Amino acid sequence: MKWYLDFGHGGKDPGALGEFSKESDVVLKVGNLIKNTLEKSNETIITSRTNDTYHTLEERVNKANKEKCNYFISIHLNSSSNKSVRGCEVWVYDKNSKLYNLSKNICNSLSKSINTKNRGVKISKEFYVLRKTTMPALLIEIDFISNIEFEKNLSNSYFLENIANTISKELLSFVNKEVNNKKLYRVCIGAFEDSENAINLKNKAISKGFSDAYII
Repeated sequence: MKWYLDFGHGGKDPGALGEFSKESDVVLKVGNLIKNTLEKSNETIITSRTNDTYHTLEERVNKANKEKCNYFISIHLNSSSNKSVRGCEVWVYDKNSKLYNLSKNICNSLSKSINTKNRGVKISKEFYVLRKTTMPALLIEIDFISNIEFEKNLSNSYFLENIANTISKELLSFVNKEVNNKKLYRVCIGAFEDSENAINLKNKAISKGFSDAYII
């Protein structure tokens, strides 16, 4: 499948602001973790941005439509003037959305994994990215950056990985796949003063089937 991951805001538009962090930075980190996980399961990923740059909603949607992506996933953080509010929610265009059940599953899993309220699936025909995309789309509001307890956790890399893994698992499950947690181990053999000996050992390793052997 080809996924379009839309990392909300960026550049001159920081999105929602916490006491010491901004939405655009957080969703870029989480989004790239999701991207890496999906790619490990051989999914094709197109992203709205790779760094802290600004792109209009029209540019994001046009890119997804031009790439003929199968699904559009927009990643955001919420905010409220009430600092005690917490919870995850997912927005879709209507209840007939192909991603409605996926949205429910994301809410259920995310609320449990980061111990926040499940605010459920919400409907809106106002979001540009839900209205103008030619493929099924959803918009995730992970939690409230305005809540100090949640925001403090955003400095913890494990917490961000937990968010990304939870979302990735649901996305992959939707297309009947699982997260690929397979680890690769590198083996280093020998150290030589003579470069010719190093080259000979490298060539021997290649002849044995280790085609990616190289000299450091």
